[in-house]
Amino acid sequence: MKLKIILSALLICLCALPDALAQSEQQNYGTDGVAMMVRQANTLYSKGKLEEAKVLYEQALASGDRFFSKKCTAQLDLIRTLMAAREKKSGTVFTISQDTVRINCLGGDYPVHVTGSDWNASVNGSDDWCRIGIDRKMGLVKIYIAPNEGTDDRSTVIEIRNGNGQSKTVQVINEGAPEFLRSSTQSLVFTPTGETSIVDIDANTDWDISDVPGWLEAIKGDSDIRFTADANDDNRDRIAQVRVETPSRNEITINIIQGASLDSLAFSKNDLHFGPEGGDEYIRVLTDADDWRFGDFPYWCQLKRIDDHTIHVHCTPNEPVDMPREASVNVTTGNQTLGINVSQDPKPIVQLIPQDGIGGRRVSFGITAGYIYPMISVNSSSQVTASPVNYATGSRDEQVSYSSSGGFTVGAHADIRLYKNLYLNTGLDFMYYRYRNDLAGRMTMAMPQTSRYYLAGDALASFNEEYTMAELGVPVLFSYRIPVTKTSHFRVDLGPVLSVGLSSDLDLSGKTDSDELRAYRIVNGVRTDEFYDNYVYSSHLNYSGKFDMFSESTSLRTMTSDGNNASSGRESSFDASPYRRVNFGLRAGVGYEFMGISISVSYQWMITNMADRKYWDGDRWTVFDNAAGLMSGYSQHNNLLQVTIGYTFRY
Repeated sequence: MKLKIILSALLICLCALPDALAQSEQQNYGTDGVAMMVRQANTLYSKGKLEEAKVLYEQALASGDRFFSKKCTAQLDLIRTLMAAREKKSGTVFTISQDTVRINCLGGDYPVHVTGSDWNASVNGSDDWCRIGIDRKMGLVKIYIAPNEGTDDRSTVIEIRNGNGQSKTVQVINEGAPEFLRSSTQSLVFTPTGETSIVDIDANTDWDISDVPGWLEAIKGDSDIRFTADANDDNRDRIAQVRVETPSRNEITINIIQGASLDSLAFSKNDLHFGPEGGDEYIRVLTDADDWRFGDFPYWCQLKRIDDHTIHVHCTPNEPVDMPREASVNVTTGNQTLGINVSQDPKPIVQLIPQDGIGGRRVSFGITAGYIYPMISVNSSSQVTASPVNYATGSRDEQVSYSSSGGFTVGAHADIRLYKNLYLNTGLDFMYYRYRNDLAGRMTMAMPQTSRYYLAGDALASFNEEYTMAELGVPVLFSYRIPVTKTSHFRVDLGPVLSVGLSSDLDLSGKTDSDELRAYRIVNGVRTDEFYDNYVYSSHLNYSGKFDMFSESTSLRTMTSDGNNASSGRESSFDASPYRRVNFGLRAGVGYEFMGISISVSYQWMITNMADRKYWDGDRWTVFDNAAGLMSGYSQHNNLLQVTIGYTFRY
């Protein structure tokens, strides 16, 4: 009965095996080598060669290919069951799975299966490259082989002996490694004075040196070659190709180069400087070389060899205005090269302007763009300094506090050299920036209703004032340059600025809410403090208005939601506009320029008072009818912090 169960399990496994292998190939999960090993094990298993199939299954399992691990484990369990049943039926037999094991030079481990009882295994103790592990429960001798670094095969014998005195042997062969020959470098370069260098040789076989020239000494060591080159007194490089060769004709080549001694080379002049009109110069060439020659030269600087030791240099006049010229001409002997620097001053715009200073044109034009951070400074001789809008509180709640919203600037400028590194920088800048003022709190408001009464009382109010400024600036800056190189410098700027306002808009928005207004009598057109009735009124108003700060009139629109959704507007006119269009200031800044690209930081103080006191000493723009809160001595200065980048067409 047990035999039938075992045979049925065997038949099921054999039927499932082709499908499992086909699925593996479709998924491309198992490696080709392990798949072939499993197929061979399946063939041996189907032929009843359980011992050989067991070895292949164990090797596939040891490969680490997880795709086949479950299959191989199941087959090994089935084979052990079949082999145990076979031993029980036929009695204990002393056998080994194979008598010869061949392992490649990389080493590794290999299993040998043993059947029988009371057995033991041993290996020649002098062969330390081969170790064994014994597992009697599994009937297994595990052979461990160390890598073989030699080129020859090596072998040993493992003896397996049982309790009945029977013995069997397994010959273990470890194949030799392929021959290799390597060097730490394939080329050496020696100085003309001579020196010593060592090249390491890595080989697993014998080797020798050949093709060593007389000027080079090569001494062979156990694993290196010591090269020593004599001094090279010639003016030519020395080259050698030393061969390192094994008995089997495997070889490597080490290329050795030793430079030649330099020829002496010097000039009577190394730097030539010509004025804008050009001219001629003669240079003596001092050398002991057999020959020399010069390289390419620009069209405006022409060279001619007069004799074995003389060069004639002719420089043509510099016609383009404000364009200096520079060139370098190389003279070579083959082993040594030396340069002659040639420079020519530009043709000046005005002959009186000095020639020295930083590089570039004397008159250059450029563009700038950057960020503006406005800093609004206000003051007055009153206890409260308020905004252009009169909220009629007359209290500290109306104290103005401007906050910046930033802005930008773009401009064009001319950069004019005055004397050496002193320049005049002037141009035209467009500046746009914004700032705001917010007011919130409890205020007293008064609203006319009819010719007989008006409403008045406290209200919760919040207002927002948005200011937008656009102006043109004309700076006239004296700029001092601190050269770093011929094409880079630091700059310090200081000078006056004329500001012309283009637009100055105030956008006002806000609301008031009150549920405690009372009605007061108007007698003969005069408002009194006498109650008109005993009612309490409510009011919820929204305000919006726009004020051109360079004009003398504005309008305020009020929308109410007290039941009739009515809206009303009110025009206001003044004796003068709040701001003056034309103002003067002072700008100071520092910057850095490289090849025309610059970055600068500047601060502009407004010197003049941009506020017109005819407006500020009056009622100003009133929101409520109860005019109050007048000021005197008001002044305002819009100071600007600027960070700009620019480009000047200087070179």
